[in-house]
Amino acid sequence: MHTTRMTKTAIVLLFLAAGYLPAQQVSSLLPGVDGWSAAEPPQTYVPETLFEYINGAAENFLSYNFIELAVGRYRGAGGKAEMTVEIYDMGAPDHAFGIYGSERYPESRFLPFGVQGYIEDEVLNFFSGRYYVKLMVYEAGDRTSESLKAFASAVAKGIAEPGTFPLPVRAFAPAGRVANSEKFILRDFLGLAFLTRGYVATYRTAESGEFDAFVIETPLPEQAAKTLAAIAGHFAKGAGLDPASGEIIRLKDPYLENILAVKEGRYVVGAVKVTDGAMETAEKTIRGTAKALSGK
Repeated sequence: MHTTRMTKTAIVLLFLAAGYLPAQQVSSLLPGVDGWSAAEPPQTYVPETLFEYINGAAENFLSYNFIELAVGRYRGAGGKAEMTVEIYDMGAPDHAFGIYGSERYPESRFLPFGVQGYIEDEVLNFFSGRYYVKLMVYEAGDRTSESLKAFASAVAKGIAEPGTFPLPVRAFAPAGRVANSEKFILRDFLGLAFLTRGYVATYRTAESGEFDAFVIETPLPEQAAKTLAAIAGHFAKGAGLDPASGEIIRLKDPYLENILAVKEGRYVVGAVKVTDGAMETAEKTIRGTAKALSGK
């Protein structure tokens, strides 16, 4: 009975920490914009039918627990311009960030729609709350950017709780971090089936080269301790490391190179692909990130 209560408590805490929010009806978020009219009734898709709409791209959305998609198609008044609005309900803000982060690039042109958005040619994408929004306009000519921004603004205004970046993203130490390189991997983090809910950011300095810092989120501190022990056991093959010491443990892997990791509360903080010359920089990054997560 104690185990059952603990499991339920852990699930509730994780849901709250991830910012799970009540859903709005997705199709109700499809906007009305002056100068544009609906070209057809809205269409909706669920996990079982998503392949019918985006085919090969569906698997990526499903890997982040996609719930529902609403699609609206619009036609500009007196012209050939067409707009497609896709609103994906991902179930939780971290899932929405995950799919958004998997499609953006650090060099994208970013805009302040929702939590963050970016525009490229005839496309504008952003995430807000539990939703990932993708806009595509055709034949809009010199009004392409203006039209995309008008629709983005209208959709964003309809989302009741836009939220912000997940805490681990905000906690990554700033020094050397490649802006907008952060990602969230829900499953099989670092290619390991036993690791879930991993955040990663790229770091680059002239002196130390490039490595990836990470934060693995768990429901409770004791789960973080088990996760760190599992990482040590996998890479060190029972070499007698003590993950409970509070010190950063050092591991080796042919692909991930030097691996550093430490527990901080309900998080495991670390770095991979660290060269020998970047060990000191990586440790500073880990300590700075852990401090931000602790709130101290």
